[in-house]
Amino acid sequence: MKGKFLFFLFTFPLLPFTLVYAAVDVNGDGKPDKFIEYKNGTRHLATADTDFDGKIDSWSYFDEAGVLKNSAKDTNHDGKPDSFAEFLKGRNLVLKEYDRNFDGKIDKRSLVQWDSNKGVSVYNAGRVQRIPTPGYVTLWSEEDNDFDGKIDVYKERGNKTPPAGRIGKPITSRPDKVLPQK
Repeated sequence: MKGKFLFFLFTFPLLPFTLVYAAVDVNGDGKPDKFIEYKNGTRHLATADTDFDGKIDSWSYFDEAGVLKNSAKDTNHDGKPDSFAEFLKGRNLVLKEYDRNFDGKIDKRSLVQWDSNKGVSVYNAGRVQRIPTPGYVTLWSEEDNDFDGKIDVYKERGNKTPPAGRIGKPITSRPDKVLPQK
């Protein structure tokens, strides 16, 4: 039965909170594929087997209000996350990080912002028209393309000559500016 919910209620008398676990069979094969943990009635953690191979490959972490704060994905099926997202202002501002060579170290990082005014120009009947295509735009990105742990490429949106000060710095350190400057 597709979408079958299995609920488990665990209470621990020595803990000052109640934990509830929900398991969901997303693809209807009789095995749970998504697991959600609720703490005091608020979503706390969600894990999932998104490719239905029996292994967890997606993790989502929520704050005390149940708002998504961090997520991680295993894209190469080795059981370890290699793609990460930190939601800084809800889903409007997201710090994305990637381990592209699967060595456990971040080698690409970007700050993206939701832009509801994003669009593309197309020609229609000899005229240029703009079609709205809301989505994320990259505010800045940094990459370690030779995987030596140091930034090789740094780009900023709208700046053809971004500061060279980031080049050669360790990519493992948090960037000086996470939020866009006003």
